[in-house]
Amino acid sequence: MRLRFSILDRYLTAELGGPFLFGVAAFTAIMTATSVLFELIRLMVRFGIPLTTVLQVVALKLPQMAFYSFPMSMLLASLLAFGRLSGDSEVTALKACGVGLGRIVAPVATIGLLVSALTVGVNEFVVPEAEWQARNILYEAQNRQKLPTNRDNIFYQEFDSGRLKRVFYARSFDGQTMQNTLVQEFEGDRLDRIIRASRARNRNGAWVFEDGSLYQLAENGEFRTFVRFREQIVNLRAALLDLSRESRSPTEMSLRDLHAHARRVEESGERGNGLNELWVQWHQKLSVPFASVVFVLIGAPLGLKPQRSSSSLGLGLSILIIFVYYLVMFISMALGQTGTLPPWLAGWLPNTIGASIGLGLIWRAAKT
Repeated sequence: MRLRFSILDRYLTAELGGPFLFGVAAFTAIMTATSVLFELIRLMVRFGIPLTTVLQVVALKLPQMAFYSFPMSMLLASLLAFGRLSGDSEVTALKACGVGLGRIVAPVATIGLLVSALTVGVNEFVVPEAEWQARNILYEAQNRQKLPTNRDNIFYQEFDSGRLKRVFYARSFDGQTMQNTLVQEFEGDRLDRIIRASRARNRNGAWVFEDGSLYQLAENGEFRTFVRFREQIVNLRAALLDLSRESRSPTEMSLRDLHAHARRVEESGERGNGLNELWVQWHQKLSVPFASVVFVLIGAPLGLKPQRSSSSLGLGLSILIIFVYYLVMFISMALGQTGTLPPWLAGWLPNTIGASIGLGLIWRAAKT
């Protein structure tokens, strides 16, 4: 079935084009200057980073800026487009011809949905790799060496039915072998066994500790048994290997990668703010792009008043709405991280509130 675009649809789409591109340029420039460029200039002065490197990092940061600027630009485009249509009495003429406000807003909301899908695609396939490369380039420029693949001070807790079962520590990990490892195992609320080893390797899914010693503790805390070993298999969960190798931040992960990482953290038995934060960020990777549709629902009815057709007023109003949206987002994020709200609700609450307000404004405008 072919999609049919009427003259009205094409006309409204053309009206959005200019303001949308202006918004992308304006908001991207503002965010790049405030969150990226000033810090890069400071690093350039402090570490003598070449200007070409700074420009390269800025270019790699642009996809992340687009993740936020696309929804903002849809708000600005809706305000300006509908403000101009209303100011020139074109909306009144359309209503006189029997075209309802819902029919006028529908193609704009469809464009917002397409922009949301584009934003998700950029954040899924471009942003993670670009952010990872930017971090590597900055690290190499500051330290004159490549970003190390090994990790230091690996700490891992394993729970069983909400109770601490095992604590694992390793001084360093190069992706294959852990050095200077220590395991504390608990029986109920009592420390039962301590294992120390020079090295630990993952072999066929099992962790083999090498050149170490085992201490068995009595109920009163005194050493009951002491054994030296050349090799000892310790049944640690498989998630430890993946968690130990993971060095990327959530912004450097795709939806699939972040979901898998959060699941591995769950498998380790960890609960609390750290896990909640991962799930909130996962939901925000979807909810923030779909703010484009929410902003269309808000911007279209607000832009219908002729006095809002001015570009300066439209930009000012869009900044105010964006500020309120992100304020709600940060509050809901904090509530989600602390467990006050479920992570899915914390991620989607700003969109839910915004969409409710937008639909209410459209319903009210349609009655006038």
